Amino acid sequence: MTATSRAAAPLRHRPVAEHAWEDIVLAHWRRNPASLEHLVPRGTRPDVVDGSAWVGLTAYVLRQTAVPPFPPSRRLGSMREVTLEIPTVDRRGRRGITYRTVDTGHVPAIVAANTMLGVPYTYAHGRSRRQGDTLDHRSVRHPARAAHPVRWLRDVRHTRRPTAPRPRHDVVLRVTAGGVVDTPLAADLTTRAGIHARLFSRTVFWQRQHAPLTIRSARLERLTGDLPDAVGLPGLFDREPDSLLVVDGTTVRYAWGDVVR
Repeated sequence: MTATSRAAAPLRHRPVAEHAWEDIVLAHWRRNPASLEHLVPRGTRPDVVDGSAWVGLTAYVLRQTAVPPFPPSRRLGSMREVTLEIPTVDRRGRRGITYRTVDTGHVPAIVAANTMLGVPYTYAHGRSRRQGDTLDHRSVRHPARAAHPVRWLRDVRHTRRPTAPRPRHDVVLRVTAGGVVDTPLAADLTTRAGIHARLFSRTVFWQRQHAPLTIRSARLERLTGDLPDAVGLPGLFDREPDSLLVVDGTTVRYAWGDVVR
């Protein structure tokens, strides 16, 4: 199945969410498949594309969200997300992604994704800006706040004296978009059929659908941060990405797939 046909595959069940994505940046690094096997759910393996397994960094803005049958809402869905992910394939040949983390400041999304979808959302402050063809994304995660937000807020309110700097994990990404790219590698890295996730004790597959994407080349202006260290991917930013792409805005629909294992 080609990337284009994966994007156009009809959803097998009613959509559970629809998101309008904008300012999408995707950076990918080649990896040895064996080095990633322990990071993906049972019943899946790292997907080998163009001779390599891959690790991806994705940053984007959600302008609105719809939870059918209710109408779209900017209030419900406006947020920034930064993800670290591994393209995966399951025993039925479905090519998806496994998220190592999805960092966002949208608390309802964090609660819903962790409890109902099995997707590891984590609380982080985010900022995104666009000036012409230059896209700038930043995400800062404070581990104590992410793990125990209520306890962290209580400690802040009750602590009035200066304290030592708190540990944090962050990403700063700035790129400038170029011309349209139409290659099999670009399509395979940007168009995945769904999400592989661990929900309770099972590996599940959530189907994903969107129109064929307009993919552009990009030039890296800045990439710093230590977020990969927090999710089992140390040293990821030590070299420039092997693939760097910008995708024009699109609407993404999700629906239940089935149990993988």
